[in-house]
Amino acid sequence: MESSKRRIVVIKWFKLSVFEIWDYISMGSVQNADKFISDLEKEMAKIENYPEANPMFKPLKGKRKLYRYRIFKKRYFIIYKLLKFRLVYVRLVHSSRHPNFYKTLRTTDYKKIEK
Repeated sequence: MESSKRRIVVIKWFKLSVFEIWDYISMGSVQNADKFISDLEKEMAKIENYPEANPMFKPLKGKRKLYRYRIFKKRYFIIYKLLKFRLVYVRLVHSSRHPNFYKTLRTTDYKKIEK
């Protein structure tokens, strides 16, 4: 299926995680924090063009294999859910997070959490 037919949804938790990372990086350099966001947007565009190209996110695996991830900047996981008509960005997570954290990322009701 063409990615252009999918609606892109960025849930508030994804936005919050991006802001927290930007805030942390900006303590050292606002320029570096802005570059991080610019690079993230480019990476998200790659995901949107070829969402099936990324592997399944094993901590959230299920029968339907909806959750996928892309490694960003060698330390972060861009976690997204790939549905028939939607691509839902779930969270940007540092790879050092405890594995139990990932269980909290399952999402189902997008009408309440969309942009």
